Amino acid sequence: MLINKLVLGEYENNCYIVRKENSGNCLIIDTGLDTMPLLDFLKQNNLNPLALILTHGHVDHIAGVDLLRENYTQIKVYIHKDDSEMLGNKMKNFAVMLGKDITALPANVLLEKEGVADFEGFSLNVIHTPGHTPGGICLYSEEDKKIFTGDTLFANSVGRTDFPGCDAHQRMQQLIENIKTKLMILPEDTKVLPGHGGATTIGREKRRNPYLQ
Repeated sequence: MLINKLVLGEYENNCYIVRKENSGNCLIIDTGLDTMPLLDFLKQNNLNPLALILTHGHVDHIAGVDLLRENYTQIKVYIHKDDSEMLGNKMKNFAVMLGKDITALPANVLLEKEGVADFEGFSLNVIHTPGHTPGGICLYSEEDKKIFTGDTLFANSVGRTDFPGCDAHQRMQQLIENIKTKLMILPEDTKVLPGHGGATTIGREKRRNPYLQ
């Protein structure tokens, strides 16, 4: 698995481009508020994105969905069913909070089950980790010892839960429980690739993350 990371937009979202050696087909994990650098990267490297997986439905992760579809009509968009309504609702995806009018057309595929799934030829284990959002997911490759955690788990931190209309304490408890029972059980040398900020490992977060102690 070859992975390129682009940091996109004013919220510095990590967008990951995943591909296999000697292949131009690729998988994209999340977008940012500014998607043009991603389009430039794809064109410069002659890459053909077959799938876009959204780790959750917040605006800074979904803003580039429709632009990608306009440029790559074959791309399939995936999101967990519990976040699916956020794509078309600027209140629920918090675009309104940023003073933006951003929505996206419905996803092609709604993820419902945990476990290994095929994303147009790319195999990843879907782990449902609600808390930051109801449909937040992480994507784990056991073979490559890597996990894409979106806004569930960061280096020394975890995703926010203090959003309007949410019980922040309850959601934080849910998030921490999911991280401890679903992510911290992975091998300690598993590389964590979050939705913002730098990479870390499961072992490092198990020992040092203040939210997990």
